[in-house]
Amino acid sequence: MSMTPGPPPPRVTIDRSDPVHRRLEQLSPGLAATIGLHSRRYSPRIVRSRREIVHDGEPVSGVWALRAGWAALVRHFADGRRQIEHVLLPGDPLPLEREATYPATIVALTPVTLIDLDGPWLSDPALLDDVLRRHTMATVHHLLDATARLGRQVAIERFAHLLLELRDRLRGVGLATDTHFRMPLTQEMLADTLGLTSVHVNRTLQMMRQQQLIELEGREVTLLQPGELARMADYPSPAVPPVAMR
Repeated sequence: MSMTPGPPPPRVTIDRSDPVHRRLEQLSPGLAATIGLHSRRYSPRIVRSRREIVHDGEPVSGVWALRAGWAALVRHFADGRRQIEHVLLPGDPLPLEREATYPATIVALTPVTLIDLDGPWLSDPALLDDVLRRHTMATVHHLLDATARLGRQVAIERFAHLLLELRDRLRGVGLATDTHFRMPLTQEMLADTLGLTSVHVNRTLQMMRQQQLIELEGREVTLLQPGELARMADYPSPAVPPVAMR
């Protein structure tokens, strides 16, 4: 894994408002207490923006979770193009399976902080295996949605669907409300996620603003008409109950 040079960052603790705690509770209620998540101090790894975290085919070592920042599963092409296949948000584990290799390169889209949930203190490592299985199924669901977006939706529908997905996933870890969240994705990153050019991304965002569907101020996204966005994108109601924003 890539990490910044210099002295190691200070050890951190995980409280109940932390995205890692909230994501674990989504995947396996009560697990945080079972593994003593709040009683331990973790040595974080810091990765700078746009740096590779793990490479496609690299063996999984540890159950690393994204404590802060955004990352992505990425496919690179020989001519320099790339496809962002899935965005990883705070709280998400990186691996899909412990005894496996990473199926895609993972790149830090922003500066990220990682912690390893695995360790000799676990009385039953299979507890994390169950979490990873559930996380894998959720990831497969998002990848299928991404396939449908790219294959059958026009640009504004793709945007609407992606924004609603990000809102619901961030809301589940306390980082969004029904209508507002921070999105540190550049237009280049959005283009690579949605299979569009940067010019098309800019035009679509302007159209959504003109139709008073969204407001976008810097990194702050406000969904002005979330119901209309859901109708437009054929977006289902979220299955995960929202969590209060920090």
